[in-house]
Amino acid sequence: MAYVEDLSSYTYYRSIFNRPGTRTVGWLGRGRDFEKLALADETLDLIWQYCKVSVAQLRGVHECEFCPPGDSFYAERSGEKLLLGTSEIRVFGKDKAIYAAPTLIYHYVAIHHYKPPDEFLIARGADPA
Repeated sequence: MAYVEDLSSYTYYRSIFNRPGTRTVGWLGRGRDFEKLALADETLDLIWQYCKVSVAQLRGVHECEFCPPGDSFYAERSGEKLLLGTSEIRVFGKDKAIYAAPTLIYHYVAIHHYKPPDEFLIARGADPA
């Protein structure tokens, strides 16, 4: 997975999952700054739910570039485990907005306090504050 600036045009995976106007969120990379904020548990719950219904399953696993190797494959929430870094999520907002994010977005938000763009948080029904 490569760094892609938030809200840029999604071009990472050309398939049935790529729709015109889809924007990227959460494609982080080492050496790139990102806004940080510890988000509410309700927001983490929403992101977790999206990661449970992932799309664009890819081959292999992408690890978090900020953690030691092997530390970011799995996440656990409320006794449930997910393998992260192997697929993407889609979030649909108002005005036909579509956001594409790697499933590692959960890890980035929960562990590294990455704050996704406000319009993405609002699209999911979360409070961006």
